[in-house]
Amino acid sequence: MSKVIDFLKSNIKVIIVFILVLCFVIFFFSKNSLKKKTTYTVIDGTIEQSDETNLYVLKNETLVDYDSTQPVTAIVDQGKRTSKGEAIATYKSDNYDDNQSQIENIDKQIQTLVKDLPPTYSADISNIDNEILNYSTQIQNETSYTKMQEYKAKLDELAYRKITVIANSTPDSSAIRDLVNQREELVNISKQSSNNIWSPVSGLVTYKIDGLENTYEYNNIPNYDTQEFENIISKYDGTINSEFGIKIVDNYNIYFLVKTKRGDNDQYIKQGTNYTIRISDLENKNIRATLIKNIQNEEYNYSLFEIDNEIDDIIDYRKLSCEIVWNTFSGMAIPINAIYTSEEKGYSYVLMVYGADYVEVPIKILQSSDSIAIVDNLTQEELDNIGYTRGFILELYDELVIQ
Repeated sequence: MSKVIDFLKSNIKVIIVFILVLCFVIFFFSKNSLKKKTTYTVIDGTIEQSDETNLYVLKNETLVDYDSTQPVTAIVDQGKRTSKGEAIATYKSDNYDDNQSQIENIDKQIQTLVKDLPPTYSADISNIDNEILNYSTQIQNETSYTKMQEYKAKLDELAYRKITVIANSTPDSSAIRDLVNQREELVNISKQSSNNIWSPVSGLVTYKIDGLENTYEYNNIPNYDTQEFENIISKYDGTINSEFGIKIVDNYNIYFLVKTKRGDNDQYIKQGTNYTIRISDLENKNIRATLIKNIQNEEYNYSLFEIDNEIDDIIDYRKLSCEIVWNTFSGMAIPINAIYTSEEKGYSYVLMVYGADYVEVPIKILQSSDSIAIVDNLTQEELDNIGYTRGFILELYDELVIQ
């Protein structure tokens, strides 16, 4: 025994160095073993509970009577608003063509005279110039044909308003003032022509009809049953024609009908709730809509939404591809393969990187998709029930070991 003690005393430095090297080797391999594992940083994320389906557009539309044997010229452009009693189109005639030709000629003369006028710096002109600049900038970045036409019409309106303001600042006897007065008189004559076709209601004008205008009674739609909704869907799913006609669509009254499979999302479908509808066919445009009715048969939900915002870009659609977002879960987002489940322990957990090692942290899954999950920590009561006493919790930006 004394020989062993003597050996230890005489080699104490060597032994200490050996122990330190051994500890370093253990630490090194432990750390490198962790490095070899894939890790993931916890982030704040969302999962949407949704259905991809078709959207059926139920519009409050009024067909305008006119003589289809005569050629018609639009006064109000396709997709533009009209008021009740306004001239929206006219039967083409020599008088109409002559009237428009005179207006175009006057516009050219006005433009020539305006160029020769000295610059004006009135507040009205400055405001109009700012509006023109704003719309000019927007139209350069616009890709939607409908929007481009809308901006162009606005620019034409602003340009004429500017000319009118300038004309009103010139003497009564000036040539430009006289031309503006002539133009207004011709426009008024055109608006009062007996050849005009008048709008019976306010709304958006469209010159496209498809034969489905009388598919339903608009005011009675909220009272329809599943079979009546199915009849509408069947007709909308068929071949839809497109012919010339005149129709006014109410742009503040419209319904969306959606048919979805019963199942996972039923618990989130509640009447009176606002939902986001993402329309795939319109570059994923988001529309907020209120669910006013949901009825079911054995297989499907038939959900009727009411829209209270403008629908200018869908007045000629009957059917669109869309995604209904029924619910959104937000919180700590982690990959599915970062979650471990132990039947023996009876709970799910993650492996959180802790220094050179990792520790188990129990979690509960709030919602999951095919690839990620929104998770949260267990409550203290839940931790007590599973006997977890280590005190670790999961937080944003923690690193996890992925399977």
